[in-house]
Amino acid sequence: MRVKVSLYIAGKVHDEIVSAISYEEAKKTALARNPFGRVIKVSSVI
Repeated sequence: MRVKVSLYIAGKVHDEIVSAISYEEAKKTALARNPFGRVIKVSSVI
């Protein structure tokens, strides 16, 4: 499933689209790509 993870990085919100099985895996993948980000929202993308 494709998941959109919104990250707060350096005062701005960035959307990261990742392929993952679960929301937790999507969060881990997005944080691996952006280690200094803070997860704001996770939602599925069709």
